[in-house]
Amino acid sequence: MSNAAAGTFYQSKHRLEALTDGIFAVAMTLLVIELKIPETAQITSVDHLVAALWHLFPKFIAWLISFIVLAIFWVSHHRLFHFVRVVDGKLTWITIGYLAFVSLMPFSSALTGEYGGALVSQIFYSINMALLGMMALLKSRYVHLHPEICGAPMPLGIYKGARLRTVGLIVVAIIAVVITWALPGKGAIGNIAFMLMIVFGKIGRRIEAHHATKQTDSQIQGI
Repeated sequence: MSNAAAGTFYQSKHRLEALTDGIFAVAMTLLVIELKIPETAQITSVDHLVAALWHLFPKFIAWLISFIVLAIFWVSHHRLFHFVRVVDGKLTWITIGYLAFVSLMPFSSALTGEYGGALVSQIFYSINMALLGMMALLKSRYVHLHPEICGAPMPLGIYKGARLRTVGLIVVAIIAVVITWALPGKGAIGNIAFMLMIVFGKIGRRIEAHHATKQTDSQIQGI
């Protein structure tokens, strides 16, 4: 569909949602590939098996964090697109840029899982996380500022909550690098910083609830 007056081309959001689902599904599946015992490992006893599994622990942590983060971004994307009715060229390309960093996550996760103690691997992983967050922030801001592509305007509370969680991820990514720099040779210890996302998630939900309550009160007063 098109808007001849504005010269803007609009299309259904469903094809973009299908592309998003496909890339997230592939990326989240590829994360687990690194969780395997090397074929060269000689497992001749239970102790050898336990040692081999313990060696995989940093990779398991990297997989778990990356999987949870991608799941959060997938849920957030579809929650955002609940308000979207049609997409224009700018939103399409913002989303494609966003998906580029989603597709990079398996490599970043494998890098930090294998070389978690190396500062450069943590920096690469954190940059991937931060850029993914920035693209998500740009996407939500675009939808919030362009109600013409929405079936219903995106509520301010939901936008602020999403913005807080996304900015929180960027801050956490920086903290992860600082921890790895301060504690070299400790494996992927910097990744524990991403547990702070739980805190930012709770704060974001409180912001949404607060704005929803204010909106309800305003509607009651207006009756």
